[in-house]
Amino acid sequence: MPFNGFPFLLGFLPVALCGFALAGRWGQASAKTWLIAASLLFYAAGAPAFLPLLILSIAGNLGCLHAMHVSARPGRWAATGVALNLAVLAWFKYLDAQPALGLSFFTFTQIGCLLYHADGETPPPKVRDYALFAGFFPALLAGPILNPRETLPQFARTDGWRLTGGNLATGSGFFVIGLLKKTLLADPLLTVINPGFAHPGALTLFPAWQAATCYSLQLYFDFSGYTDMAIGIAWMVGLRYPDNFDQPYRATSVTAYWQRWHMSLTRFLMTTVHAPMTLAILRWRKAHGRPIDARSQATAAGFVSMIGGPIVVTMMLISLWHGATWVFLLFGLLHTAFLLVNHVWRVKHGRVLPAWVAVALTYLCVLVGAVLFRSTTAARAGSMLAGMAGLHGIGDLQPDIHVPAQILWLVILYAIVWLAPTTRQWMLGEPASRLPWRPSPQWAVAMGCAATLGVLAAGGTSEFLYFRF
Repeated sequence: MPFNGFPFLLGFLPVALCGFALAGRWGQASAKTWLIAASLLFYAAGAPAFLPLLILSIAGNLGCLHAMHVSARPGRWAATGVALNLAVLAWFKYLDAQPALGLSFFTFTQIGCLLYHADGETPPPKVRDYALFAGFFPALLAGPILNPRETLPQFARTDGWRLTGGNLATGSGFFVIGLLKKTLLADPLLTVINPGFAHPGALTLFPAWQAATCYSLQLYFDFSGYTDMAIGIAWMVGLRYPDNFDQPYRATSVTAYWQRWHMSLTRFLMTTVHAPMTLAILRWRKAHGRPIDARSQATAAGFVSMIGGPIVVTMMLISLWHGATWVFLLFGLLHTAFLLVNHVWRVKHGRVLPAWVAVALTYLCVLVGAVLFRSTTAARAGSMLAGMAGLHGIGDLQPDIHVPAQILWLVILYAIVWLAPTTRQWMLGEPASRLPWRPSPQWAVAMGCAATLGVLAAGGTSEFLYFRF
């Protein structure tokens, strides 16, 4: 049940909110129970065959958390739980003909919870709280991946489980902006992207660049739009979900890009894989009398062990996150190379490029990666990149009356990407927003008009891109 479809917009969401408002009058237990039931119905509507898998995953992980708390060796239970989660993920994501919807997201959220409780000292959450943490429908299908330290206390609170005007107004603002990103900015680009990537060998210079840039823009507006909508729904019921994007195409390095793009996944892998691996390597080197200072990192052996190794492992896991295909593997290797070059430059030179040069160079790297990410084969990606390099020809020199309008639309989209504040900055009136949202009659009318536009454009739109991951 996509957020941008009529059944959700005009049916499920209004009923879920009305039910929450009524259930909240009976107390927090009733409100939480209602949201759990709504979430199970939401998942069943999209993937009924995998509903038992979701329920068993939540129940199994909760049982593991309780076992960790009473066991003398909680670490073993944590390791067992993580291994079982990864085994289920590998089976249903990579070996099953029809991957389970949203499996990567709710599995990683629960793995993070197991690791958070691995010391055995932190009491496990209550059943209702954990079921909502792992299975609440806004983040169920495409994240963000929730951090237990930040979000579990919100689900465990006993007050505030009522629908309020303030939460509804702010949450609706997030939701409407996300809906507009999806329906008005992302989906119309498909008319250029699909035919372009279907026949990359036929594209000359401008059509190749147009298809590639349109896809990078679609990917950003589609995924960040989903995140805005998920944050908005959670906000409506009093929950605060983390951001997943922080103006990633403004990054001045590929390292900074990954700190701004799909932030919840990056943070999860940094805290569970990259940081522990780096720390283990540093401890090993120190125990064996090997230096770990900046000078030793600049040596070939030091760079490979202390910087390169953790990066390679982390990026390979990001590749597998997206799928076990050669294209995703090459995508991970490409970004691994970008990151290693970035770190070599930092270690060896340390010079800072002009901001506009750094942003342009970083975006060019990301764009090449996006071409590979979208292509069905490496050969098609190579053909698209060849077209962008002009190897398929410059194109017809006769003027095309459609080209100026197409260029103008791209300029508008890039102006939004590079100049506009984030949704959170705008909705919460942070300094970066010059015209912040305020709860007022004027903004209510404006948001109502925007919501109408989003709903009118929602009928035939596609599903969110990251639903398949």
